[in-house]
Amino acid sequence: FKDAENINARGLISISDFHFGETPQQDFASFEKFSLNMISLNPKNKIYILDTVSLNKPYFKYERYDYLDNVQMMFGKKGTVASTTIKNTRQFNLILEIANYVQKLAKNFFRSHYKVNRLEIDNANFIFNDYSLGEKFSIAANPIFIESDSIDKSRNRVEMLVKSGIKPYGQANVKLSVNPQDSADFDLTYQLEKIPVTLFNPYLITHTSFPLDRGVLEVNGVWNVKNGNIQSRN
Repeated sequence: FKDAENINARGLISISDFHFGETPQQDFASFEKFSLNMISLNPKNKIYILDTVSLNKPYFKYERYDYLDNVQMMFGKKGTVASTTIKNTRQFNLILEIANYVQKLAKNFFRSHYKVNRLEIDNANFIFNDYSLGEKFSIAANPIFIESDSIDKSRNRVEMLVKSGIKPYGQANVKLSVNPQDSADFDLTYQLEKIPVTLFNPYLITHTSFPLDRGVLEVNGVWNVKNGNIQSRN
């Protein structure tokens, strides 16, 4: 463990019942269980062969206030609190040590031979609240399901599916097909359906003084990206 890039690991790692927040009663982020099943993890030889990467019930809440937001209130404006902690080499911080270790482990992932037999994110819940307006705006992507089989650098394409409910109303579906040799080469199809436009009245009233009484928002699109150039139909 002293040298993150000089390891050859295999086996199962799991973390359960993780909570992160300002108080034990108020989660900033959490998840029920994270599992990583490794067949061969050898960063020095650029080999990342994983059987399963699984994340169950991840939760994240982002809130905007009249001054700053909940992320900046915890880490300081533009991350000043975190920067000060990083510079303090005399004090041990477990969260920063783990983050640095994972960063070193993953540094050469996309330049290595990699394979993930199954990737899944199950029943995620992402919440956005905006208190900076005259009236509170709130929306959530819940539940979110993300899955992909056979993420393999030797394949021509890698497929990923994303399905999400939108609270209080609506749903979203995304299908992604990526060239594992080149992340600037991908195809994306998306659908946003049954979202009431009245949901956005806090913004409309703040910026135009006129609300909408009724209506449904639906957005559909196809992106074809080659060499980083987007050709889209929306």
